[in-house]
Amino acid sequence: MTDEQLIRAKAASMKLMFQAPTRELFESLFTTDCDYVTFMGQHLRGIDENLKVHQQLAGTWFFRGAELVSEIKQVKFMRPDVAVVIAEGAIKFRWQKSVKRDRLSINTNVFVKQDGDWKLASFQNTRIQRPGLMQRLFMKKDK
Repeated sequence: MTDEQLIRAKAASMKLMFQAPTRELFESLFTTDCDYVTFMGQHLRGIDENLKVHQQLAGTWFFRGAELVSEIKQVKFMRPDVAVVIAEGAIKFRWQKSVKRDRLSINTNVFVKQDGDWKLASFQNTRIQRPGLMQRLFMKKDK
């Protein structure tokens, strides 16, 4: 497998973070000192804090059966051992047939290669929003 294929496979396994958030999964996905910034701006530092929050969420009635739906938009290698991955996605709850567009987030993922394995060193998530009225009024339109 190429490095990009390995990164894409690792990113695909992130969907288990809400279904089965185990220490083994998080250790396979993240560096020990990872940073994980939620779409609400909460900064989770390290595997222990990241795992604890995801286990708490997965243990609630609301998140039971939830699935992370994600699509990689770009993989950019900054160096042979560092890649920045841009993806879009959202949590699809068990009662939903699909994810509503207004719940989509875009995330920036920094993967690093350690001992031949790609791991997430940083994950930053932001809810996608349409430009506000003032921004739309003053944005230059493409012709």
